[in-house]
Amino acid sequence: MDIDSSDRSTILAHYYRAMVGRADIWRTRMDATTNWAIGATAAVISFALGDASTPHFVVYIASLLTLSFLFLEARRLTFYHLWQQRVLLLENGLIRSALGSDTRSSNAEVDLESALSGHLGRTIPNMPISKAIARRLRRIYLYLFGVQLLAWILKLSIQPTPFASFGELASRADVGVIPGGLFFLLSGLGYVAAIVFAFSRGGIDREKSASESSSLDH
Repeated sequence: MDIDSSDRSTILAHYYRAMVGRADIWRTRMDATTNWAIGATAAVISFALGDASTPHFVVYIASLLTLSFLFLEARRLTFYHLWQQRVLLLENGLIRSALGSDTRSSNAEVDLESALSGHLGRTIPNMPISKAIARRLRRIYLYLFGVQLLAWILKLSIQPTPFASFGELASRADVGVIPGGLFFLLSGLGYVAAIVFAFSRGGIDREKSASESSSLDH
C-alpha cells in the first residue's frame, strides 16, 4: 500500500501512543510489586517487634518475601525496558526533530527506520535478568533488606530485655543448631554480597544518549 508523509506521521503518532501505554502498564506493575514488598516488610517487622515472645527469625520471613518480589519485579523491569526504549527512540528521532529547539538535532537525529527495525515484531525482552535485579536492588531493595537487618538486630537487642553484652546478643541469635555468631556472619555476608552484586552489574545508573538507548544496553 502507498503511504504518504501524512499517513506516515499518523502511524508514528499512534505507534508512539501505543508504546507509551505499554510502558505505563509495566511501570504500574513494577510499582505494585514495590508496594507489596514494602507492605510485607512493615507488617512482618511490626509483628516481630510487637511481642517479645515472637522468635527473632520471624523477621527473615520478610526477607524471603522481599526476595521473591525482587525477582518478580526484575522480570517486569525487563518488559518495561523494552517498551521504554521504543518511546525514547521516537522522542529522540521524531519529536526532537519536530520541535527543532535543539541546535544539535541534526547531529543527534536518529534514523527511525534503521533504529526501529530491530524492535518491530519483538515482544521478548533482551535486557539480562541479572542486570534488572541489580538495578532494582540499587533503587529500592537494598534499602528494604537493610531495614530488615536493622529490625532483626533491634529485636535481639531489646527483647525480652536489653542485652548486657555482645555474647548475650549472639546467644539470642541462635537458630536451632546454628549458633548465633554464625547467623550474624551469614546475615552480614549475604547483605554485602547483595551490595557487591548490585553495583557490579552496571554500576550507578546514568542517563543514556539516544544512540546508546537504541542498542538496549543499559
